[in-house]
Amino acid sequence: RVITVSSNTHKLATINFENINLRNGVYNGLTAYTQSKLSNVLFTRELARRLGPNSTVNTYVLHPGTIKTEVSRNMESGKAVYDMFTTLFYLRPDMGCQTTLYCALEESLDNESGFFYNNCRRDELWDNGKDDKSAKLLWDLSADLVKLENHLRIADRK
Repeated sequence: RVITVSSNTHKLATINFENINLRNGVYNGLTAYTQSKLSNVLFTRELARRLGPNSTVNTYVLHPGTIKTEVSRNMESGKAVYDMFTTLFYLRPDMGCQTTLYCALEESLDNESGFFYNNCRRDELWDNGKDDKSAKLLWDLSADLVKLENHLRIADRK
């Protein structure tokens, strides 16, 4: 099983194919984050498509929930308020890993591939997460950016 962690924030994203790294003054933290999470969704779906329905490898992408981490450990201001808020409203890490474990271990998922999971259930993707054309473009762009040799590429089955 190939399990990719994404986020529900992928719903807010588009892929900037002309400037994938958001350079030249375009960079924004939230834009970069949501674009990366949409990329994770599209990667998972494209990998499932390329592997095909008869593959013994299945792919899953998931939203783990909003998890309380130690992201605030180096905050200079607002740390106490942030920590109180996250303690009250965010998941503990042991709860935040449940959907990942579900995708890794749940036997009923053995015949599913390329789907999005949230709260240990298959969840419907928005249109941007089901955009097969963008998934293929992103796959090809990624292979080109890392200079992946042709003999190592997973063939497009279309």
